[in-house]
Amino acid sequence: MRITSGYLRNRRLNVPDSEVRPTMDAVREAIFSSLGNTCGGLKVLDLFAGSGALGMEAWSRGADSVTFVEQHSAVWKNLQKNILSLDCDALGKTTCIKGDAVKWLSRAGEQFDLILADPPYDLPGAMENTLAGIVSHSVLKPAGILVYEMRSKGDPAVSKDWKIIRDKRYGKTRVLILKLNIEDES
Repeated sequence: MRITSGYLRNRRLNVPDSEVRPTMDAVREAIFSSLGNTCGGLKVLDLFAGSGALGMEAWSRGADSVTFVEQHSAVWKNLQKNILSLDCDALGKTTCIKGDAVKWLSRAGEQFDLILADPPYDLPGAMENTLAGIVSHSVLKPAGILVYEMRSKGDPAVSKDWKIIRDKRYGKTRVLILKLNIEDES
């Protein structure tokens, strides 16, 4: 697996043999293309980080900071090694947190411009719990964007707090781009 664009373009990432289902290169490229190909100046959160490919793609494209959250010990250690192997002092700051992504939202204490969420497809209640946690703990800035990756089949469990900006299928993968559904107060 490689980073598709930006400062770290074509740099390789190590992916553990088990416990992760990394986002394919072409899907990552399509996601960031739909976001305008740059993350310049953004504060990014990569939930259920796995190999870190989504967050590193944002980092490579100029994000000011990327916070990775991963629960599985071996995967988290691999993620740290991937970050260190890229050795990029020229890029923004990275933070690698070991913990449950949904529970961590209650302790985040900050807001992000872009949240990337790619939970295991078979994790019960992942979408509902992740979206509810982001809203209840105000983790996404009002104008921020959430990119949520899920299994292609089935309907997304998106509450009225969210507005789907884009819904695209790539084989077995479905990518939703969401914004907070903020009422116009004028």
